Amino acid sequence: MTGVFAAIWGLFGGFCAEGLGFYIAVRHKVTWPWRARGGPSLLVYASAELVRLIIGAGLAWAFAASGQIATPVAALAVGVAAPLLVERLSQAGPLTVGESAAPRLARPARRPGETNPGRAGSTSSGTANP
Repeated sequence: MTGVFAAIWGLFGGFCAEGLGFYIAVRHKVTWPWRARGGPSLLVYASAELVRLIIGAGLAWAFAASGQIATPVAALAVGVAAPLLVERLSQAGPLTVGESAAPRLARPARRPGETNPGRAGSTSSGTANP
């Protein structure tokens, strides 16, 4: 899938998520969100929606360009989840030089006289423990 098609599907995913939020807001307030008491102005509301849609499209494009997604459904899911993805990625923090993103596994403790801690019953003399 090309980046452009992924971006279109990501845009649609963002539209689905925001459209559902818009629908809920209108049903709950029984008016347009920008006309509700204490709500944002139309310009602020439209700007926030536009930014959200661009983020969804951009992330879907980036995921497709890096080979992480290959289907329209995956691009749509990235568009829907864009705010959560950005939030989680921003909380992850940078890696330092030489640090791996993979979790580190603890090495098993050695018993006295044991040369190969990965094999139960091995000793430095090469004989099995009784």
